[in-house]
This record gives sequence, structure tokens and C-alpha cells, in this order.
Amino acid sequence: MILLVSARTSSLACRFAFALAGLPGEVRDLSLRQGEHRTAEMLALNPKGQVPALILDSGETITETPAILLAIGEMAPASGLIPATGVARWRVMEWLSWYAYQFPRAFQPAFRPAIFGPPTAENQIREGGLARVGEVLAFLETGLGERDWLVGDALTAADLVAAMMTTFAGFVGVVPPDALMAHRKRVFALPALADTLQAEGFAA
Repeated sequence: MILLVSARTSSLACRFAFALAGLPGEVRDLSLRQGEHRTAEMLALNPKGQVPALILDSGETITETPAILLAIGEMAPASGLIPATGVARWRVMEWLSWYAYQFPRAFQPAFRPAIFGPPTAENQIREGGLARVGEVLAFLETGLGERDWLVGDALTAADLVAAMMTTFAGFVGVVPPDALMAHRKRVFALPALADTLQAEGFAA
């Protein structure tokens, strides 16, 4: 099994999940800047030319963060990343679905306003994205409340995307609420993530 990622991109949550699940296989870090995700070899594995992508031993490819997190969690049920049944499972999927809509809606305009409009509108587009990043963080903070984790009393895949969003907020200059920073520290403090954090260039 191969997980295709690129450092400091939205493949981070899947990379965290892969490390926590302890699944056999390798993580292959591609340079988007150098176009390694667009080579003939990579396009044969993932015609979307994007990361993350999970190449199964069968040769099939799973793409999109929520689907990959679901696959990893189901292949490693003891990890607790995806609860087995009931409301907890549905809540995790609810958070992953929310992330899939809100992350590009907020962060892409903040990171890359040029792809959403003419140069004269870039500042306005970026400001709109930054405002939505603030809204996303506020919603996450409300969802977390006074708990350590978003769903139940243990870490799930929902916490991985939340920690990633908190991290990316810093990349665009938005300071997350203290509760979310504390949550990210809990995630980053997990011993199983030490090597991944080092590979990504992050500090707890």
C-alpha cells in the first residue's frame, strides 16, 4: 500500500491517519512544485494528478481526504479513527463532510486568490477567504466545546482534519482560538506522529 502525499498540503490529515493506524506500506512524498504529481507514473496511479491518494495492494486507487480517512480507519479498526457503529461513526463522517466543503471554500481564496478572479480583485478575494477561515475556526471551537476531542472521549479522524485546519490557519496569518491550539497540541503530542511531524517540518 502506498500513500501519496506532499509536505505541508492538505494531505497532512491522511498522513497522520496512516501513521496512527500502523498499516503496512509506505508514504511517498511528492514535490508539487516540481510537478512530481503530474508525471506519467503518478498519473497512471492517480489520473486526478492530486494528493492525497491511497494506492491499495490490489492496484486500486482511493482519492479525496474523507474517503481515504474512512478507508484507513476501516482497515485499522483498533485505531478508533472511524468508530465502528452508531452516532459516533456518523458524527465523524459529518465532520469529514463539513471539512470537504469548508476547507477549499475558505482556505483556497486565502492562499491563491489569483485563481478566483482578476488581479484587481485579489485583495478582496483574499480578505473574503480570511473571513471564512475565521468562521471555520469559530465553528470548530464551538464543536469542540470543553472536550479534548471532537467526537466522544478519544481521538478520531475528525480531530486530524481539525488539527490540520488549525495549522493552515497559521499559514495564512489567522490566529486560532486558544482551545483549538490546545487541541492541535494534543494531536501533535501523539508519539506515533513524531516521525511524520519531523518529515513535514512541524513542531508541536
